[in-house]
Amino acid sequence: MNIVKGDLIKLAKQGESDVIVHGCNCYCTMGAGIAKSIKSNFPQAYQADQQTVKGSADKLGTYSQATVEIQTGTLTIVNAYTQLHWRGKGVKANYDAIRKVFKAIKFDFADYHIAYPK
Repeated sequence: MNIVKGDLIKLAKQGESDVIVHGCNCYCTMGAGIAKSIKSNFPQAYQADQQTVKGSADKLGTYSQATVEIQTGTLTIVNAYTQLHWRGKGVKANYDAIRKVFKAIKFDFADYHIAYPK
């Protein structure tokens, strides 16, 4: 694993990765943080999120995805369902869901260059 500083979306658009993984809540909002930037830069990822069941805890530990054309080829955006909701204070991340989804991503994207935010 290499740690790279910079704008994840800008670097991805330049072909620095094949896959972007970002954490999402299960309510199909993509309204804050990197998810909001992904939604505006790659609306196909938001559309993939909208195809899932809104508010379903069954999504925790799974993902949806969209593959888009960029200047250097294709880029897959993975919406990893790592938190149920965003409301209230405190940690919203579900660590079991994070472990489960990263195991799936490791298996499904083994031969790809994967990038994700810190």
